[in-house]
Amino acid sequence: MPVRIVTDSTSDLPPALAAAHAITVVPLTVSFGEESFLDGVEIDAPAFYARMRTFPGVPTTSQPSVARFQEAYEAAGAQGCDVVSIHVSSRLSGTLNSATLAAAGFEGRVRIVIVDSENVSMGLAGIVLAAAEAAERGSGVDAVVEVARATIPCVRVVAALDTLEYLRRGGRIGRARSLLGSILHIKPMIQVEHGEVAPFDRVRTRERAIQRLVEIATADPDIPRLFVASAGDDAGAQALAERIRLLLPNTEIIVGQLGPVVGAHSGPGLLGVCTVRRP
Repeated sequence: MPVRIVTDSTSDLPPALAAAHAITVVPLTVSFGEESFLDGVEIDAPAFYARMRTFPGVPTTSQPSVARFQEAYEAAGAQGCDVVSIHVSSRLSGTLNSATLAAAGFEGRVRIVIVDSENVSMGLAGIVLAAAEAAERGSGVDAVVEVARATIPCVRVVAALDTLEYLRRGGRIGRARSLLGSILHIKPMIQVEHGEVAPFDRVRTRERAIQRLVEIATADPDIPRLFVASAGDDAGAQALAERIRLLLPNTEIIVGQLGPVVGAHSGPGLLGVCTVRRP
């Protein structure tokens, strides 16, 4: 039976890429005060960051409802598909819980396997894309799940931020809390480790942070795929991708943006990379 991949909008998959691989993306919600928008549906990244720069507070986010996942699973079942549903780390969001509750209602009708990616944004995208490619090769549910789980330890996400304040206020700072209180003019660098945000490094300038990202991206000259993403800095992401491409001409480089929900927690100005090794 064919397999449909379902994920959520914290994967920050470029819409064209999700469509090309028939990946269903269930949106989370981002709110500015009393106004709420579906991530990637009712508000896109450029509009979100433009509004964020003038909003006096901090945007908030919420996980998808159980009903939204039920709709996605119902649609897959109507097409005669099994489902592998891969989501943002359960340590960062309750999204996985909503997916799990929704899947329980399909027992005996549609086979649904829920996978905790232990990651977010580019890292989640790398796992989802690997699973989608396995499904396209005709793999069944068990084989697709095996590919997804084997890819989890093969993704590495590192990002440079302008500030940790958004992570702190949003309660997603995790072990990167140790970077708080650093002396002024230090650029914090974080990584995703064991499903949560963790400290990576602290550097003095933006240029040094970018150089560290280049070093991380190019540490393995045989890396098959990597992602470059920014929070509202498209030109910075493209420039970083070009620097990496000169050193890794045979690597697939996917350039994207952090969407509204992930951007609400990172704040504007983030620049990051995600490498995806072969399992």
